[in-house]
Amino acid sequence: MTQRTRVSRRMILKGAAGALAVPYFVPASALGRGGWLPPSERIAVGFIGIGNMGGGHFDGFLGDNQLQVVAACDVRREVREKRQKQANEKYAADRQAGTYKGCAAYNNYEDLLARDDIDAVLIAVPDHWHAIIACAAARAGKDIYCEKPMTLTIKEAWDLVATVRRYGRVFQTGSQQRSEDNFRFACELVRSGRIGKLQTVTVNIGEPSQEAYLPEQPVPEGFDWNRWLGPAPWQPYNAERCSGSYSGGWRKIRDYSGGMTTDWGAHHYDIAQWGMGMDGSGPVEIIPPNGKDVEHMTFKYANGVDVPGRRLG
Repeated sequence: MTQRTRVSRRMILKGAAGALAVPYFVPASALGRGGWLPPSERIAVGFIGIGNMGGGHFDGFLGDNQLQVVAACDVRREVREKRQKQANEKYAADRQAGTYKGCAAYNNYEDLLARDDIDAVLIAVPDHWHAIIACAAARAGKDIYCEKPMTLTIKEAWDLVATVRRYGRVFQTGSQQRSEDNFRFACELVRSGRIGKLQTVTVNIGEPSQEAYLPEQPVPEGFDWNRWLGPAPWQPYNAERCSGSYSGGWRKIRDYSGGMTTDWGAHHYDIAQWGMGMDGSGPVEIIPPNGKDVEHMTFKYANGVDVPGRRLG
């Protein structure tokens, strides 16, 4: 049995509880293989996108002895080279022993996915890239952890699900609230009828994304701006356009994200469906805001429950 087959069969992605849910693989000891894994049997992981979320995951993965980070991909040269150095320093002893070949740095994700020695990838790029990179990873035989929201559009999500199933890969998106005891307990109370008949679930989220008209700025040295844009319409570089800030940046721009409706909505609408027992279904009607009697997007379900959104604050 090859190492890839062995790794793939025991590979399960799981979100750890906490504000930053670092995904991890079930330890070997939990699968009947006591003790730590030797370097030759660790899961080889490549990172695609190492910004705010990706950087946090990167740090967490370096502390997990069940895997090795072997590749760092980011369109910012300074970022990928910094992470490459960090990994090489972490695994210095393994490298000296000949059990670690070093962490490679890539500008293009295709070069990372072309490697046969990588078992899984973590994708933490802006939303407009999620579906394209995740589908490519599945076709390349990699198991996948992808930050939420799973995709930018519903159609992309259907395509991604079909691709993952077709190639028999493991896929997890970053819905860590499913792993948190307080959310699980609340959903159990609702589903067991302890709070009575459910009528309405109010979801607190922010505003959807909007068009952005920003002045052109010089592209920083070492930043592949065209690669960052990728499938999105071309726009001149502006630091705000690609900022990872939660108070602005690409999350607020329609070309790259659905705004807080999909960013936090990926968490909170998911918990609403979980509590209603609607995981295998969805709303039968979606009512967009109209500036009059419907202030925020509202979902209606076949069981009679309404799920209106509400702006935070």
